[in-house]
Amino acid sequence: MKEIEIHILRHKKLYNEIEKHIKRLEYAFDQLKKRDYLPLTSQKVEELLQIEEVVPILDQITYRYSKIQETLGKLIRSYLYLKGENVENLPIIDVINTASKYGIDIDKEKWFELRELRNILVHEYEDEADKIANTLNKIFSELTFLKKVVNQLKV
Repeated sequence: MKEIEIHILRHKKLYNEIEKHIKRLEYAFDQLKKRDYLPLTSQKVEELLQIEEVVPILDQITYRYSKIQETLGKLIRSYLYLKGENVENLPIIDVINTASKYGIDIDKEKWFELRELRNILVHEYEDEADKIANTLNKIFSELTFLKKVVNQLKV
């Protein structure tokens, strides 16, 4: 198998992985929507944290979004490699800047914003319901953007 074929397969694997995470994230938000919890408030988050069968939905959102954010960087690198760019050892900001030159609708400000949402989720404590609500609402509002960017990275 040629090296380029290996990279194409790797790219497809990353693309499929991120699509799976997006679908499961959408499903989790749909579950909250069906229960009339969207948009979230601190009061709704406190309520949700008391319902054992709903806590896994919140956990899934945290996990899936973290995986999306992590995989997105790899997918962008893979896409650029297939476009002939040597981005393997570049800092992520340089990778993002290069991606925007290829028409990918992401810039360093948006990247940092998405990254910050992940960091908030990973380091969040249940007693900060307002912060959890705001972060989850923001992630929900970013789903369309994420799907658009991922679609632009298809080869």
